[in-house]
Amino acid sequence: MVAGLLRPTEEHDEALYRRVIASPQSATRAERNFVRQLPSPEEEDQMCIAKTGLTHAALHSKALDTPDDLTIDEAKIVDSGILHDVPDDISLEELRERRRLRYIEPSPLQALQNEAEEALHKARGDDEKKAQLNASARWTALYKIESDNKDEIWRQHDAARRLKTGTAWMRDMAKGLEKDGAECWGFVVFRTGCYEAGEEGNAAWQRFRDYFDKLAQATVLHWNSGSLLWPKFRTIFVEDKTLDRASNEQLREEFRKMRDNRSLPTGIRTSCFLVADRVAIQSEVAQAPYLPPYVGNLGEIHIKPEDPVVYLHAIDPNYGAKKESDEEQHAEMAGFKGEATVALPRVFDWLHWVCFNAEREDGAADLDNRRGWHVIYVQTKVPEAWVRNWAPNSGSPAYI
Repeated sequence: MVAGLLRPTEEHDEALYRRVIASPQSATRAERNFVRQLPSPEEEDQMCIAKTGLTHAALHSKALDTPDDLTIDEAKIVDSGILHDVPDDISLEELRERRRLRYIEPSPLQALQNEAEEALHKARGDDEKKAQLNASARWTALYKIESDNKDEIWRQHDAARRLKTGTAWMRDMAKGLEKDGAECWGFVVFRTGCYEAGEEGNAAWQRFRDYFDKLAQATVLHWNSGSLLWPKFRTIFVEDKTLDRASNEQLREEFRKMRDNRSLPTGIRTSCFLVADRVAIQSEVAQAPYLPPYVGNLGEIHIKPEDPVVYLHAIDPNYGAKKESDEEQHAEMAGFKGEATVALPRVFDWLHWVCFNAEREDGAADLDNRRGWHVIYVQTKVPEAWVRNWAPNSGSPAYI
């Protein structure tokens, strides 16, 4: 064979490709299949029937008339052809080589075939376009359902595994809450800022609350036994314009009214409450429209030193109301003014755990709970020094 001359079959193929490029509407189904590298119409129908029970034409009619009834196989065939599946015996290297020869470095004949296939694609009729769009949408929806189901099965498996591994302090807290007959667990949070900004301030407060709730969920469920406690987590948010830039003493008075009137659900901490001021509410991280990825991952939570976090004020509601105990006069408590600054991620585990233990050890919610505040004050003297990574099965949480 003289170099450069086409074999008879190649001459035939070239003529067909050029004719299809010039007049794609004139191509028969057999010719369209040939250009698209599909089986003959007869073989295609046999394969469609074997896989779905319907011919190729019947599948397209179904995609037009009742697309929501398409199975995933039917949707794939209408959208991508009967040969949409990649054979299992083809290696990744071979697939890459095929792609190179067809699209990256095609021969002159392959380039003609690509052009002819593109011409057929552009010349599709309205019904064919609609059928393929319907099939594509159905395929995507079914794939998402299948993917979500697999994800849910994995989540359930992982949750069971993590719960079996357990987190000792969380299990102890769950038992304590049950023994106390607690309705829930959590803190009271007072809003003391952004009132002067009107609706804009209210919107910022709502974003802060959303961030607070998302971070709470991510932090609690990070722990292996978090699923035991999360269903009962609750926050009592208190907002009133009269609390704008309120002093700690004013807030203590408001909190003690709530506590002493027994208006708080059982299980809400009574030895400590939280304050979200203007700085916390307007902080960059709280106002972001998304949750930073590090708090959404199971396994170890790792927050880099340069990553911003929100800090809240933790307030001792009994400070100044009773005589200082010997422990409060200890040198470690020098400078204590009845409050501490706490990184928000440690509010939902460490701070609550400390308060929970102190209240139960003292035996009554209206006592001083000095043991708890000794721990809180000593560990938060440098608020920014908090532990930024912790394992989900730790024996107990710590701030530093």
